[in-house]
Amino acid sequence: MDTHDSSATLPHILVAEDSLTSVAVISRDLREHYTLLHARDGEEAWNILKTDARIELVITDVQMPRVTGQQLLKLIRQSEDARIRSLPVIIMTTAEDNAEKHLAFLNGANDFLNKPVDSLEMQARVNVHHRLARIIHELEVSKVALAEQATTDSLTRLKNRRQFYAQAEQNLATCHRYGHDMSVLLLDIDHFKQVNDTYGHHAGDEVLVRLAQLLGGMARHGDTVARFGGEEFAALLPETNRLGAAVMAQRIRAVIENEKIVVEGRRIPVTVSIGVATLAAEEVESIDQLLNIADRRLYLAKNNGRNRICVSDDGKSSFT
Repeated sequence: MDTHDSSATLPHILVAEDSLTSVAVISRDLREHYTLLHARDGEEAWNILKTDARIELVITDVQMPRVTGQQLLKLIRQSEDARIRSLPVIIMTTAEDNAEKHLAFLNGANDFLNKPVDSLEMQARVNVHHRLARIIHELEVSKVALAEQATTDSLTRLKNRRQFYAQAEQNLATCHRYGHDMSVLLLDIDHFKQVNDTYGHHAGDEVLVRLAQLLGGMARHGDTVARFGGEEFAALLPETNRLGAAVMAQRIRAVIENEKIVVEGRRIPVTVSIGVATLAAEEVESIDQLLNIADRRLYLAKNNGRNRICVSDDGKSSFT
C-alpha cells in the first residue's frame, strides 16, 4: 500500500517486511521524501516488482514467510528484466547475524541495516543508495544516447555511414565463412538540388525524412538502410543474390516514384536512381570494392536518364 499522498512525484521504495511494527517505523522515517510500498513477504514483493516500474529501491528483511529476503534478493539479481536486476537492495537483519550479512553480500545486496533500525542511519543509507542508483541510471541513459548519436543520422534516424560499414563488415565476414551472398544498393535522389531551390531547404529535409521512412518500411529483417550523406542512401541486403537485389531495387524505385510527398500543401515529385552490386557476381573481397561498383552503376543510371536502376557496367536495368 502507498503510505504517502504524493505517490506520483516522490521516489518509490518497496519494503518487504512481515513485522507491521518495523514497517511503521520505516514509514515514519522515510515517508517525507519517499513513497513506500509494503509487501508482507518475499513472494508478494516479487510480484509487485514485476508489475510496478516506479520502484527505485528495495528494503527487505531477511526472515520472512514463504519467500525469504535472501531468496528475494536472488530473484532480483537473476531477473531477465534489467530494470529489476539493477535495483539497489538493502537487507535488514540483526546486528549479530554476520552469516546472513555475508550471504546477502554474496547474493548481491548493496547494503544492510541492523535491527532495530536506527532512524538516522537508515535515512542516510537509503539516500546514498537512491542517489547512486539515479546517477547510474542517468549515465546509462546518456551512454545509450551517445551510442545512438554515433550510429544514427540525426535527420532521418537511419543508420549513418559509419554504422553501415560496421554492419557490412560483419555480414562480409559471414559471407566469406559460410559462402553466403550479399548485395548493396546505392540510391541518389534525382535533381535534389532543384527540390531545395524550388521548395526550400525545409522541404528538402522533409523529402529526405519521408524517403528514409519509405526505405525503412521496405527493408526486410536483417537489412541495413543508411543515409550516406546529402541525398545519397545505401541498403545492405544480406543473403541476396543479384536477381533478388534487382527486384528490390526496382520495387524501391517504383514505390518512391508513386509516393505522394506533400510539404506545406505542395506535392513534390521525387524519383531516385539506384546502382546495384552483388558480392558473388562481382568477385570482390571488400565492402569498399562492392560500394565502388554500386556507385559506378548509380551514375550510369543517372546518365541513362535517371529514375532507373543499373545492375551491370553496361548500363542494363535488368538481367533479362
